[in-house]
Amino acid sequence: MNKYIKKGLIYLAGGLFFVSCDVMDTEPFESYSEDLVWNSKSTADAFVLQTYNSTAALFAGTANVESWTPNAIHSDLVNLDDFPIERKDRYYDSGFNRFGALRRCNLIIEKAAASAGLTEGQKKELIAEGHMLRGLVYFHQAQRMGRFVPVQKVLTPSDTIDFKTPLTKDVAESYRLILEDINAAISGLPQESAPGRLNVYVAQGYKSRICLQAYAYTGDKAYLDECIKASDAVINSGKYTLSSNYGGMFLADDKYAKEIMFAYYRMDVNTYSHSFAEMINMAPNVKNDELVRAGSTPLFKNTNGRAFEGWASYFPTQDMVDQYLVIDQTDGKAKPWDQTSQFKNSVVDDLNNIQEVGSYTNFGVNVPEEADLGSNAKGPKIIKAGKVIDDANISEIMYKNRDKRFYGTIVYDSCTWLGGELVTTCCHGNLWAAVRKGGGDAQSDSWYTTASNYYWKKGVYDVNPRLFYGNKTDYHFVLMRLGEMYLNKAEAYLLKGNIQLAIENMNITRVKHGELPPSEAATEEMAWRDYKRERRVEMALENDIYWSYLRWGKYGGFANEGKAPGDVIIDLNKPVHKIQISKDRKRFFVGQIVRNGAWERTFTTKRYLLPIPQGQLDKRAASGIIDTQNTGW
Repeated sequence: MNKYIKKGLIYLAGGLFFVSCDVMDTEPFESYSEDLVWNSKSTADAFVLQTYNSTAALFAGTANVESWTPNAIHSDLVNLDDFPIERKDRYYDSGFNRFGALRRCNLIIEKAAASAGLTEGQKKELIAEGHMLRGLVYFHQAQRMGRFVPVQKVLTPSDTIDFKTPLTKDVAESYRLILEDINAAISGLPQESAPGRLNVYVAQGYKSRICLQAYAYTGDKAYLDECIKASDAVINSGKYTLSSNYGGMFLADDKYAKEIMFAYYRMDVNTYSHSFAEMINMAPNVKNDELVRAGSTPLFKNTNGRAFEGWASYFPTQDMVDQYLVIDQTDGKAKPWDQTSQFKNSVVDDLNNIQEVGSYTNFGVNVPEEADLGSNAKGPKIIKAGKVIDDANISEIMYKNRDKRFYGTIVYDSCTWLGGELVTTCCHGNLWAAVRKGGGDAQSDSWYTTASNYYWKKGVYDVNPRLFYGNKTDYHFVLMRLGEMYLNKAEAYLLKGNIQLAIENMNITRVKHGELPPSEAATEEMAWRDYKRERRVEMALENDIYWSYLRWGKYGGFANEGKAPGDVIIDLNKPVHKIQISKDRKRFFVGQIVRNGAWERTFTTKRYLLPIPQGQLDKRAASGIIDTQNTGW
């Protein structure tokens, strides 16, 4: 981000607007000096950029929504996210009240247009930016609830009729209004912008994304053509290029990568290691005394203080790791890790031998533990096990020669991580699930350590001097990038029945970022299989995969394991899994994560649209505004 945004506007926003903006959300704008704000481009910009925090930043949090998918889990020893097991009721609020943010967007549109101090060119860009930000708020609501209250102007206390605006009548109307705003933005935004600021290509990128979701929920095929057209507008602009450092795009070392179209950037003046779950709740909390007590190795170097002192509760799953293909060392093809020649030559099935509690370890904890064995309503708890029959190392067999994105996304056994520490997640490894038990009860996990024996690496800054509560750091969330444009095109072409063009576009990210051989899928079924894998890998932890699953369920067919359109989404209706690796790395098993009832993941069709919060409907009904609840709630 250049000095213009980084310093000048941060002080304007911090010094002037932090005082006034909370009231401006609910009071007439005339309470403040209009000349002060809108007769100067710099102060108008400060107001606009402050508005990003309640609009564009809605898409910044990634950890929680990812845990609603098979890619991840949000859990600790006593608490579990109740969303993926469907414990939410009709009072659940996923973002109904965005009226303050919408007011700010409408202020931008109206006050910029009426300004006497701005040039016509400046007015045009600011008005377009206001439309874009309003469209993003509406889209955030439509993704979740399908419908929203469309506030299309600045309301004053005298606007008694407009205060009774009903919800959009259906999802189709919602997306029509969203795209009206996005198209208005496209017509007025500049081609160039500072990092973290909207431009016309960012608007085209969002249009590409929005059109796919709109098609899934309306069936209007015109949206597919619009998706492709918008994607091409970005791709053919020449403004962006795919990165050769996939993981770096989400870390400090490449935060301004040419692939990044739009990001939410934070400076260390007001950002800390604990500011976002995507840092503090990704890093475990383990000290060397606990390693000694648990018989775990190696000890940490702790060069700059304790290397791992976070509050981890978000973790990738074995289901996520399974998506990263491995290069077969015999034929050079990309295959699932347990189908390669190196695996088949060295490992035999060991599933029938996983019958005894503590057969991997019984020092302080049992692996497997009692809860790992047997079956439940979702099926066998342990689904895979293997034993090495030669001098090979199972971790090397599983994790070497992977899709290159794996190494920028996942922390796994025998890799290096924060502060250059060697990480081990096998039984009695230094960041193993049960490392903090140290002679406690027999369950094989512990506070602020992994539920799956993996951690997230993607987006976890290596903070200087260390990732710890109170330590300041820059940070950023990637909100839009070029790689997604190719995948959106691929999905649109799949839906249009053009398998060849779908695979051509999908292979662009697969080859560039994954460094894998191209997919050779020739049938619709194979194309959907490879595409879904590619999207899960490419867009992991980017606030994408849950919404993609909703689309795929709406499509049905090969996009959802042969189910009818709008049926139960198979992958959201089954458990997620962990891995356990023996200390000598000669045995492993993959089993359900069962702690706190995590295995009860459930998807029913009412979740295609979350509820309009019943409390809000009741309040509106008391004022004479009669709206309907979403189906099933």
